[in-house]
Amino acid sequence: MKVLVASSGTSGEGPDPVIAAASFPWPAGSEIHVLSVAEMAQPVTVGTGPDVFDPEIVQLRTKAEAWRIAASAAAQLRACGILAEGVAAEGAAETAITGYASEWGADIIVVGASDRSLLEKLVLGSVSDGIVKHAPCSVLVVRQG
Repeated sequence: MKVLVASSGTSGEGPDPVIAAASFPWPAGSEIHVLSVAEMAQPVTVGTGPDVFDPEIVQLRTKAEAWRIAASAAAQLRACGILAEGVAAEGAAETAITGYASEWGADIIVVGASDRSLLEKLVLGSVSDGIVKHAPCSVLVVRQG
């Protein structure tokens, strides 16, 4: 079974899909890819001054952090005896996760869901809701509780 675990590395802000994946009884021979997404940096301006950061440098750091998160989570799973690999992608989280799942041929996506109010979901959106709607396979949404 091919299991795609989407991880943002922010386990303190909600349920951790990596911990959930480690505790799930996957069939023998299952392979897990842990995907962390580096979202695109946007230039920020203050008043009439120049950009306060170089978006290319920020994007390089963001990609490096995504790789670090994915590699660390994969190592955590391998320590539990699970065949796991860390991968990173760039772009909008929902699109990157569903796109990777489709390309890799994932059988299931494991993703965490934060506890946001209805208003927050309307304004900010929900990555997990978008993945459920657009995934090419089954989705396991891990919630706190």
